[in-house]
Amino acid sequence: MDRCTVKRRVQGFTLIEVMIAITLMGVLAVICWRALDSVSTSDQRLRQADAGTNAALRVLQQFQRDIEMRADDALMNGAVRPADQPQRLLPPALVSERQADGSFALEITRSVGSDGLRWQRVRWWRQGNTLWRASGPPSDRYPLPPPEQSRGLAVAHDVQFFDVRAWQPGAGWTTLPSQGLLLPATGLELRLRLRDGRGPLSYRRVLEL
Repeated sequence: MDRCTVKRRVQGFTLIEVMIAITLMGVLAVICWRALDSVSTSDQRLRQADAGTNAALRVLQQFQRDIEMRADDALMNGAVRPADQPQRLLPPALVSERQADGSFALEITRSVGSDGLRWQRVRWWRQGNTLWRASGPPSDRYPLPPPEQSRGLAVAHDVQFFDVRAWQPGAGWTTLPSQGLLLPATGLELRLRLRDGRGPLSYRRVLEL
């Protein structure tokens, strides 16, 4: 009886197969890295967008509070009347102007505290790409100290546009400041445009006077 010797051939990976496997792993690694980088970039943009939206909301809320706390006409025509000439379109507590660069600025005389016995002058203005708010020291006597712009607070950055218009009955939205004999405004429109990771975003709030 003949004995047959069976030789088993141990099969491994060829060089070509190894190179293909390494190439596939490299491609998968690049795809995973790009996916993670995209997620990280998207998360960063969302955070920047949230920060920009929160900044805009803070500006709108603070501006609305300043307007709501403004001195009433009866008081402004009395002992706490501002030094500026009152404008016919706006209430006496609001004084608007255009700065040398054409940007808009608004000064508001508003109450301080809950007792209603002290007042201060608050100024909003844009300088470059920054929106500022400055307030003068509270006082119960006229003339009220002017806002201290050197101690102003930067309330928003990357500001592309800041402007306020007044609603004149029968004429619609009127650019400020406005001259001539005008009907008293019944509302204000604050327009604000900021730039964040998504590009320029516009915000608008209408307030009743």
